[in-house]
Amino acid sequence: MLQRLKTWMGAAPDPLPALAQARADALRDALGEPERIDRDRDAAHRVDIHAFGRNFIEACDTASPDDEGYVLVTSGMSDRLMTLPAGYDGDESAARELIWYVRDLHPDYFAQLRWLAKLPFAEGSWLGYGHTVPAPRPPLESTDFSIFLLLPPVVAGDRHLFDNLAHDGHGIETLVVHLLSDAEYDLVRSDEGLDIFLDLLDVHRYPLVFDPARPSYL
Repeated sequence: MLQRLKTWMGAAPDPLPALAQARADALRDALGEPERIDRDRDAAHRVDIHAFGRNFIEACDTASPDDEGYVLVTSGMSDRLMTLPAGYDGDESAARELIWYVRDLHPDYFAQLRWLAKLPFAEGSWLGYGHTVPAPRPPLESTDFSIFLLLPPVVAGDRHLFDNLAHDGHGIETLVVHLLSDAEYDLVRSDEGLDIFLDLLDVHRYPLVFDPARPSYL
């Protein structure tokens, strides 16, 4: 009864579990103080999302004009291990956290990133390199892009955010969220389609930060 009363009154939550605190410390060490932490109210599987401001030109070490945006990073997906396929002998980890590069802090970005982070546990599946997932709806009403594509970070530091952390022997690795058009999705799902699409990203100078107005490359 007392705990329910404290929750209703908006009292501070219980101290973070050790792994969650270690992730928060690692993020702060690598990215500084978050500009916002979107807290999850799901006690069964809490996935918070930390938002950090970033100049992406500086992060990519180029001489172009400033390119300001945000790095959204989940913290809590790796509290559970994904179910890898039976007999899987690859080198991908069952403990993951997701990253999304965005221009602003639209509430739908937080909602959809959290939904994606929890999806493997709802379905008894997993998320890895090159996986595609149709979103329940486009992240913004102004865009037709509604297919998630997961790729390793191209920013070196984001590949190593949790290098010193593990869950039951599984190192915590990161994947970056990208959005595809329906035509791009069809290509990626075809034989050797992912490699062809990655080449298209280079040709079209694909923006690192999600651009809901970019043209489809197909």
